[in-house]
Amino acid sequence: MNHNVVTAVVVLGIVAVVAIVLVADRQDGSGASGGEELQGETLAGAAFDLADLRGKPVVVNFFASWCGPCNSEAPDLVAFAKAHPEVAFVGVDTGDALAEGRAFVEQYGVDYPVVFDGDRSLGGQWGVEGIPTTVFLDASGVEKERIVGATDAAGFEEALTSVQ
Repeated sequence: MNHNVVTAVVVLGIVAVVAIVLVADRQDGSGASGGEELQGETLAGAAFDLADLRGKPVVVNFFASWCGPCNSEAPDLVAFAKAHPEVAFVGVDTGDALAEGRAFVEQYGVDYPVVFDGDRSLGGQWGVEGIPTTVFLDASGVEKERIVGATDAAGFEEALTSVQ
């Protein structure tokens, strides 16, 4: 067998095992952010605690102003939030400078709280490996869905069905 074919088969096998492990982890509810705390100061300077939102579904979006895909999905996410007042939304501006995060929020008209995570510690606690990452929590604070990478309005709507 050709060396390149063997290498490709091995790589695909590893990817399949990792995917199975990740799916199994998400299905048993023990994902990194299930019920995870999220506290900090918002870009507007207010204190924020995710625990205050218990009792309703929550969408948490990790982003940065310098992230191209974050900028691409921002208009759809803002419209999605406005279309779903029954859901709480929170942004986490991670790995960014405060001024740039504020400019991003202003540019896209983000009107939900955005927690500043300049040192990426919150993203680390939540197991965020790439941005944008959008996490859907049920009313009890348990992660039900996670979108890694940019999506659009249809992707947000589909994920929301997991928490309603």
